[in-house]
Amino acid sequence: MLTADDNERLCQVGAGTPMGEVLRRYWVPAFPAGDLPEPDCPPIGLSVLGEELVAFRDSAGRLGVLDELCCHRGASLVYGRVEEGGLRCIYHGWKFDTAGRIVEMPNCVNPAVMERIRQQHYPVVEAGGLGWVYLGPPGTEPEFPRYPWMAAAPGELTVSELLYDCNWLQVQEGSLDSSHLGALHLDTLAATRPGRRRLGSFEFPGELWDPSARLPGGGTAEGNPSDDNAPRIVAEDTPFGFHYAAIRRTPDPSKVYVRVTALSFPYVAHIGGTGGAVIVVPRDDESCSFIGVFARRLPGAEPPADPASWRDRPWDPYPTRARALALPGQDRVAMAERKSFAGIRGGNRYQDAVVQGIGRRRRTYGRATEHLVPADAAIVRLRHLLVDSARRLEAGEAPHGLGNGYDYGQLQAASAVIDADQPWQALVPGNAGVAEVASDATTSTAGG
Repeated sequence: MLTADDNERLCQVGAGTPMGEVLRRYWVPAFPAGDLPEPDCPPIGLSVLGEELVAFRDSAGRLGVLDELCCHRGASLVYGRVEEGGLRCIYHGWKFDTAGRIVEMPNCVNPAVMERIRQQHYPVVEAGGLGWVYLGPPGTEPEFPRYPWMAAAPGELTVSELLYDCNWLQVQEGSLDSSHLGALHLDTLAATRPGRRRLGSFEFPGELWDPSARLPGGGTAEGNPSDDNAPRIVAEDTPFGFHYAAIRRTPDPSKVYVRVTALSFPYVAHIGGTGGAVIVVPRDDESCSFIGVFARRLPGAEPPADPASWRDRPWDPYPTRARALALPGQDRVAMAERKSFAGIRGGNRYQDAVVQGIGRRRRTYGRATEHLVPADAAIVRLRHLLVDSARRLEAGEAPHGLGNGYDYGQLQAASAVIDADQPWQALVPGNAGVAEVASDATTSTAGG
């Protein structure tokens, strides 16, 4: 468990907080690049790690990310004009390029003033359908992570974003919680691999109830070929953060079912069987974005946007806010009749959101009353690495998982039935894991 003080330290993301300073030392996947579909389209407002920013695409197609408020008199640049290589404030006409330099200052004729002042700006990289921003101190940027799915053609990528009204950590912990698969997601498993399943004394018929339920990233009908709800968790540190194997027994004692999840610290989780990534980005202490990126077009996914389509619809200066997740109702009748286990339609994302705290009045989960078990070892590992990263940064050392020198193109996740005596690491040789962590460790300096 975590004390209230430790939990607050772990969950706060603003500038100057211990965890906020850690989170700023990594490239942040801040927004879908499709929100800025063409050169000189309208800018968008961003909330990232408690910072209010503006993003725009200049006449050459380059992305720029600046502080939202103009350095002259504090007007919002979200309402500015994007034109001829820059972003112009509509208050007095000051115009900035993507590096924050003032290129025009209509109400001041002294060029020395224009050269002396610069709008706060941040490095930004466009890759994998996302705009990645670095909010840490200048000159401390780690190498940019080039993930395998970034090699996909833009039209082959599926990028989606939902805004959750809760602290980011409880969502990220859900991405690393393997033992809930055979409980919360029984309806999804029935949609991908029908058949009876047992959860303790509860026997679930496992017939199709929700045709819309799909595994993340369009995972296949393999579903979960095991009824073992207490997987053995084995975690290892890696250059990019850590990875872990959830190892389940199968009806054949010579075989085990293994799912390997790799967390590229601290935002990007690659989950075995999904073929892409699920990303959790803190907007502030009480909200976050849940982003899915998969290197293929998924059934029912919208086609790539027409670059000029922004002209045909009302402009939304804050597109992320319009993507707030609306929870579906719970079908208690279907639950009572054993047609559905959780009664939540829409698949894993909506089922996860219900239990992760979306829509609650209290948006940050207090962990002081938890009682963790061995199946929670990956969550313990996440907390330990985050807290230890804060301690290291305060001591002038680098946080965990910066990945400098690592080839992110080799990063892998996996989902497979293998021989019980086969090392699970053979499924993900490119991850270069080290320092195995015992699966029965449910306590740590992070309060696990």
